[in-house]
Amino acid sequence: WLARKGEAWTDNEIPMGWLGEKLDAYFKITERGSTVGTEVRAGTVTFMTMAYILLVNPTILSGSGMPFRPVASATAVSAIVACVFCGLVANLPFGLGPGMGLNAYFAFGVCVANNMSYDIALAACMVNGVVFGLLSACGASTLIQSIMPHNLKHAITVGIGLFQAFIGFRMTGLVVPNEETLVALGDVTSAHVLIGLATTLLISILTVKQVQGAMLVGVVLSSCVSWFSGLSPLPAGIVEVPTFEGTFNHMDFAGYIERWQETVPITLAFLFVAIFDTAGVQFGAGLQAGLVDPVTHELPGSTAAFLASSIGTIAGAVLGTSPIIIANETCAGIADGGKTGLTALVIAGFFALAVFFIPIFSAVPPTATAPALIIVGALMMGPAGVMNWDDFSESFPAYLTIAVMPLTYSIANGVVGGLITYCLIYTATSPWYIPVLKKMGFRPKEPATDLDAPLTGGTPGGTMKGRRSSVAASPHAVRRPVLYDELVAASQAHAKAVEQVGGSGSYRESL
Repeated sequence: WLARKGEAWTDNEIPMGWLGEKLDAYFKITERGSTVGTEVRAGTVTFMTMAYILLVNPTILSGSGMPFRPVASATAVSAIVACVFCGLVANLPFGLGPGMGLNAYFAFGVCVANNMSYDIALAACMVNGVVFGLLSACGASTLIQSIMPHNLKHAITVGIGLFQAFIGFRMTGLVVPNEETLVALGDVTSAHVLIGLATTLLISILTVKQVQGAMLVGVVLSSCVSWFSGLSPLPAGIVEVPTFEGTFNHMDFAGYIERWQETVPITLAFLFVAIFDTAGVQFGAGLQAGLVDPVTHELPGSTAAFLASSIGTIAGAVLGTSPIIIANETCAGIADGGKTGLTALVIAGFFALAVFFIPIFSAVPPTATAPALIIVGALMMGPAGVMNWDDFSESFPAYLTIAVMPLTYSIANGVVGGLITYCLIYTATSPWYIPVLKKMGFRPKEPATDLDAPLTGGTPGGTMKGRRSSVAASPHAVRRPVLYDELVAASQAHAKAVEQVGGSGSYRESL
């Protein structure tokens, strides 16, 4: 049933058989330029880079008084629910799990800072999940993403890449905290740092050589070296029966209502971060996968991706863990070729195994997974080259978005900072008030512009007179003559891009 008998094939034309055809038809694997094998490998890579949450998430949440083993089980099961929904409904190659910033806020910003039991905090997570789901179902979450300026969307991708790299440097020990300079270079002679650097270099070389599964090879080899050299402890066991004792259905809604003056702002904080984190990561990852429409800048299945996060959050609240979002590590699998929901199902399958083999998967050392994050950060720098840096009204908010993410250790901070700055600059500098005054009966004087002037004097090697380009037309642009040759070249490039999009649907090829 995997391959039809009696059918000859070459190495380049292996028949998929009944199962392969069904998978290809449902997930549109061939249409998106991928293969079943590529999707399985991408899901494996994503899971390997996400496996650390099985150890880190319960460790962080234990600061709120939650038991370790039940939280580890809840982490895996809630990730399964979210990934399955994202794969089957959204058909997107995203891995979902507890947000690493949200779990710290849950434990220390909510429970410790407010002297609040984790039962009440779980109730806040449930309310957040329900509200998030309603906003996603009615399209509000998608609307927020669709109205975001294109420059900011590209900046989010670049910012996430830097954020990923910074996390990777921290995990390897190459960057360490410093009281005077905040961060400093770590001990480069340390065995952990050397293994991390060697793994990063290995993955880089394999990537340049276009070796399939380069990141997975690096993670596995680095884990084995760390385990058998004694630098990282071997797994304490092999099989462990999952348990949810002490966390399952421990939501305290009575306490939530009683302390509503504290819990409502907490819920809004969860919701705020979840929306912008999910919106930012899914667009950045979708752009990296070549799934974002180059004309409308929309990501197919984005509404279902938001719903996957909200459903996972609801499941996590019931089982006992912090809110679920699209993991940054998703980009590692996408960099390895993941383009469809089959990748998400593979991730879910590994989490299903991890429920019973938590000791093994949680033993993967940071020095093994961190290099993959560093490499992914480099791969996500591409959109910086297609951003509009001439128009300062757009480039400055984009710059803030990129800078704030790694410096504040938060994707949401970068997204919100960029959006607010963009809105303030637009409000202060654009003639938005003219239509309002006209409706009130006034006749305001409109700003002078030469956008309506005809195009004249265009000759090869010369400049265009009259109408300026859309970039130069901005009052904040760095103005210069538009070369005739540049205009022709841009038109030809655009026509070629549209043709490529129509043929293959690959945004990366179009760019």
